[in-house]
Order: sequence, then C-alpha cells, then structure tokens
Amino acid sequence: MQFQQYPQKRHGLSLAIAIALLGSFNAVAQPSTPDGGDPAAGAAVGGVSVQGQVPAADVGAQHAQQAQSSTSSTAPIDLATIVVTANKRSELLQNVPMAVSVVSGDDLRREGANSFADYATQIPGLNLISTAAGQTQLVLRGITSGSGQANASVSTYIDDAPYGSSTVYAIGGLLTPDIDPADIERIEVLRGPQGTLYGANSLGGLVKFVTTPPDATRAYGRVTVGYDSVSGGGSGLTERAMFNVPLIEDKLALRVNAYHRDDPGYIDNVATGKSEVNEDTVSGGRAQVLWTPNDKVSVRFSALAQNLSGDGLANAGVEVDPTTLKPIYGYQKQSRAAGTGLFKVKYRLYDLSINADLGWATLVSSSSYGTQRVNQDQDVTMAYGPMLNPAFGLANGGYSISDPITLGKFTQELRLQSSTEQTLAWRAGVFYTRENTTNHQTINVFDATTGALIDLPSLAEISIGPGIFKEWAGYADVTWHATSQLSVLVGARYTHDSTTYTQTGSGLLTGPSQFTSRSTDTPTTFLVNPSFKFNDNLMAYVRVASGFRPGGANVGVPPGLGAPATFKPDKLTSYELGFKSTLLDRSMVFDADVFYIDWSQIQLASTAGNFSFLGNGGKAKSQGVEANWKYEPMRGLVLSANASWTDATLTQDTPPGLYGYNGDRLPWVPKWNANAGVDYNFPLGGGWSGFVGGSYRYVGARMTDFLSEPGPRFTVPSYHGVDLHAGVYVGNWTIRGYVKNLTNARGITSLSSETEDPRGSPFAASYVPPRTVGVTVGLDF
Repeated sequence: MQFQQYPQKRHGLSLAIAIALLGSFNAVAQPSTPDGGDPAAGAAVGGVSVQGQVPAADVGAQHAQQAQSSTSSTAPIDLATIVVTANKRSELLQNVPMAVSVVSGDDLRREGANSFADYATQIPGLNLISTAAGQTQLVLRGITSGSGQANASVSTYIDDAPYGSSTVYAIGGLLTPDIDPADIERIEVLRGPQGTLYGANSLGGLVKFVTTPPDATRAYGRVTVGYDSVSGGGSGLTERAMFNVPLIEDKLALRVNAYHRDDPGYIDNVATGKSEVNEDTVSGGRAQVLWTPNDKVSVRFSALAQNLSGDGLANAGVEVDPTTLKPIYGYQKQSRAAGTGLFKVKYRLYDLSINADLGWATLVSSSSYGTQRVNQDQDVTMAYGPMLNPAFGLANGGYSISDPITLGKFTQELRLQSSTEQTLAWRAGVFYTRENTTNHQTINVFDATTGALIDLPSLAEISIGPGIFKEWAGYADVTWHATSQLSVLVGARYTHDSTTYTQTGSGLLTGPSQFTSRSTDTPTTFLVNPSFKFNDNLMAYVRVASGFRPGGANVGVPPGLGAPATFKPDKLTSYELGFKSTLLDRSMVFDADVFYIDWSQIQLASTAGNFSFLGNGGKAKSQGVEANWKYEPMRGLVLSANASWTDATLTQDTPPGLYGYNGDRLPWVPKWNANAGVDYNFPLGGGWSGFVGGSYRYVGARMTDFLSEPGPRFTVPSYHGVDLHAGVYVGNWTIRGYVKNLTNARGITSLSSETEDPRGSPFAASYVPPRTVGVTVGLDF
C-alpha cells in the first residue's frame, strides 16, 4: 500500500510513519515617505479616501457630505490618485511600472470582509487553496505545486515587516497570516516575482497589509458591533474598537485598536452529534506609536497580536465521493472521531521603523520580531485505522496527529535611497533574518466514539527542530530617467542562506532516530524594468524579473536511506508586458498585462524506496493575461471589473514518486477568474446618506494535486458567487448590512483523500462558506 501524504498533515511524522509502514511496517503608512519626499496628493475614490486620510471622528459626516453633493458637484472625477508603496517608495498606483492591485480598508469594512476568502477574487490572478480558517495557501499567477506545498510562494508583509515562515519546517505554505481588517488602511498585492526588493518566497508575488498610522493632530475613535448568521449554521458577534490620542501635539501619537469575532460554524459531526464544529474565535489588536520630532525624522513602533482558535478546524471539510463529488453524509456534515479537530494559532509581531532624511538621501531602518504558535490535533483514523486496528486488536481504535509548532523570526533591513527626482535615482540595502522553528508530532490512539485514550506504548514521536534558518542579502537598483517619458530600472539581489536542522524520533512505528542536517545556498535575483509614458495618462512597461524559495535540509529522511540530504532552491524568471491608462478626464482607469513565467527545480514531495522526501525536479510554465477596469460615470457611482486567464502547466515530467507529465495543468489553478462590482453613494436628505453595492465573482475549474500513484487526477468544477452590501450614514453613526454568497454557491476550495490511497474514497472537500447575512453598527467620536 502507498501512504497518502495529506495536504493538511505535516511532513515529518507522516513521512516517518510511511517509512515504518512500507519499509519495515490607501495612504502612506507614515507622514514622511520612505524616499523623503512628500506623498502624492490624495483624493476620494468612489467615496473612499485613499490618501490624505480623514480622522475617524469625521468619517460619517464626510460620507454624508460627499453623498449630498454627489449629484451637483462639478469638480472633476479623478480615479488615478491612489498612492502605494509597492516599490518601497511612495508612488501613484498608475505610475508604478508593474502589476499592482489595491483593496481599501473602507471597502473591506463595507463588505463585511474578514479574511482572504472575502476579497481574493477582487485581485486579478490571485487564487486560494483553503481547508479551513487560518489554513490557506495564496497562489498568484499559477505558481503552486499543489495543496501539499510545504513552503509559501507568496510573501506576506505587514507594513515593512515580513511575516510568516521562510522554510518548510513551520508549514509556511499553509499558515498564511490572515489579519483581521479592523484597522487596515489598504491591502497591496504585487503580482509576479519580487525577488530583488523582497527576497525569498515571493516567487508568485507579495501581499502587503498597510495599517493606518497614528495621527498627532487630534483625538478620535471608533466602536462597532456586528452580528452575522450562516445558512444552515450558527450566528456570530463581532466587536471592534479604535482610539487615537496625541501625546505631544504634532509630534507624538498613540493609536490602539482591538477586536473580537465569533465566526459561526456550519458543519455538523454526525459521529459525535456535535453541531457547528467549525466555528472559530478570532481576537487581537494592534498598538502603534508614531514620533515625528521634526520634518526630517519619523519613528514608528507597533505591536500586533491575533489569536484564532476552534475545536474542529483541523478536521477540515466534509466527506465526499471523489468521482461524483456528492457529500456522503450531507453538504454540511462530516464524520470525525471524538476529541479531535483542535486548531489554535497565535500571531505576534513587533516592528520598529525609522526614516531619516539626510538631505542627499534617505536612510530607512526596519526591524521586526514575530512569533507564531500553533497547536492542532487532526483525525487520521480513516488513514491509519484499517492498517493499525487489526495489528493492535482494536475494534474501534481512533488515531490523530497532534502537532504543536513554534516559530520565532527576527528581521533587520537597512536601506539608503536617493530622491526619485534625480536623473539617476538609486537605492541600496542589506537584509538579515534569523528564523527558529520547532515542530513536535505525536500519533495518538483512542476510542473513536468517546475520545478516551487507549493505553498503548508510544506509536510515534517526531521532533522536527530546532530548525535554524539564516539569511543575509544585499541589493541595489538604479532608475535612469533617460527623458521625461523613458525610465529604465535595473536591480539585483545577492543572498546567502543557511539551514541547520535536527530531527529525533521514537515509537513502535518509527523506531529511534536522531540526526542533524545542514545546507547552504547563494541565490541571485535580478530585475530589468523599462517604462515609457506616452503622456500623463498612458504608460507602457516591460518587466523581466526573477525569484526563488530557499532550499534546506531534508525532512523525515535519516541518512543512509538513499534520499538526498538537502533540497535546492527553486527558481523562476518572469517576462511581463503591460500598460496603464487613465481615460475620460481621469474618471476611468484601465490596466492590462501579459506574462510568461519559466519555473525550474520545483520543490516537490517525492517517494523512492518506500519513503517520501523533498526534492527538486520538473519544470513548469505559467502564461496569462490580466485586466483591471474601474469607471466613475457620475459622482458617487463606481463600476469595476477584472479578469485573468492563466495557463499553468508542466513542461517536464515530475521526478519518480509523483505522476505528473509534460503538459499537465498545475494543481488548483483555474484558467479563468473574473470579478465585477458596482458601488453607489447617494444622498437621502436630512443629514442622511446611503450606499449600496455588490459584486459577482467567477472561479474556473481546477485540477487536483499530482498523485503518488498512476491514474487520472480529479477535476474540481467552477463556481460563481454574488455578494451585496448597503448602508446609511447619519451624523457619526454608520449602519451597514451585507450578504456574502447570496446564491449559496458550493465552490470547492480543497479536495484530498482521507485514506492512504491517493484516489481512495472518501475525500475531504472544503467549500466556500454558505450564504452569510450580517449587519454592523458603528459610532465615530
């Protein structure tokens, strides 16, 4: 029998047991911009402030005033003034010569968005592979090897601080930080490799959460409460609060936000009789202090905390027949052993940013320390029970894998950069990170009905770590403004990383083991990015860029068993041609790009000699077209749409142990994605104003993971979704209502076998949440 490696399980213990069983048994984040210049002038886009932020106490009144004047104002409409920091400089979005998308925090709050699943389709080329809350892989431009991918191909930043693991030892491919949008000013998504400025793990691109900075000019705050209900499930409550206090007028300010969410569940466990087992609780907050002693220096310190917990989140999805995809027990019902399913994750991030204008250049320092604590206990009875129960003489034995994971990550970046106005604008920086991870996995035996432990000798204990990852990097780029229209950006980054990894094991199934492995790599990435402005409203660009993910010491493979002791970085090169246009007196923007990506030395989990390991093999390409459009035909009415076509396929067979062939589509990458939206702000009279909007999304059909046995893969069908929102402003009060997934679409977001047979029934299928209806009430003061 071939052991199936589940996407939601972790490599070390699963691989070790396989050996035993088979072998033996919107605005700039700081007042001073990073390059020392003044931020670009702001404007309201569709009634949402994206630059020159309005204090929260005035938000309701501002919206009411805008709506009252929306039909009479003769002021020109301007959609082209969103400011982003995608290139670590403050720039107008329409002037950035690369594919960047922005979602404003105000839009997120209007829509009742809480997670990636609520807004991912608003970004061309962004897809999710998601098993449950807190367990999501981000995919940009088709760069993924499947749901079992051990390391992230999309980087996550919170302001200037990288967050999440850079290695395979803390399941960085799945535990993408999903930050509550309580105090998010905007989310920037950079599509395509970002290896020069952002380094490792940005093969597909980067997601950057930009938080709202403190304001030293006045005190204000906001409180909101919300209620939501899920079709066929439970209901939840949300409380959020924020206040901003100047400590020294115009010099020093404190901003604090806190939140608590009870997200309703909608899956029942027929084996235990428990309802809504996938409900979860999210709580946390952020405190920021911003000090600007003069107009040349700014210092910001922030501390972020977020906790997510649920008793059933580790047992993702419901059982389905893999051929028909029909649920075995019902659309919102699963059958999992008693006492399993625990999933908890705690995020902490502390960062310090210093900007100093030296006159001839700007010095930027960014320091951060982040931790991640995960505790989970996943039911694996369907996989291990048929093999182990007869061996141990158990009639109703249940099995689970408990898996506490810790991550501690320190980063330091120093950057010196010139003004963007000079003919040769330059930038140079150094970056250092040190990451420490541990991952201790235990297989538990218990009564599947009651959850009571069964007294047996230890079956398996695997301690993965400490895994120590260190990275030094130096980078530089130069932008030559050859003429007022032509600019050429050239950059490079040199990286040296090292990994030291220790593993110990014990138990009946794995036997004793202890070994340490080491690896080093020196990847180099580059960027060539010419752009040409035909006029103030039309720009074209070419972008050739490369990226990589770190290699490392292998997981679960004791020396002498024939597998490589290390695996290498995988690398890609992207070729992109795009244009950005502003039309109809700047009331319309339209951007489009085409890209081709060549991906080599793909990191894959392979099998040989009856055990699994991480290795490099196979090649792939991803090519596609992306387009984004926004139009404000009249004051207050904004129409938007985006679409992407992605053709991501293997260009070389996978190595032995996996059955993927030249021409096969990469897993979980739809050929077509699309989103269309409308928002309208309007006056109601008497100091009242309103807004209403909605969006439609389409996600195309996808192929499941490459298999470890010969046979056809499964196809996951396409799905549609409709979201609606509406609300009113009166004075400083805001009342919002929303409906997510109006049509109750049953789109599948992950699918894998629960048995050791990669094609064996049942499969676990995770779906987009059912129809959710909610309302929030907020007061600005």
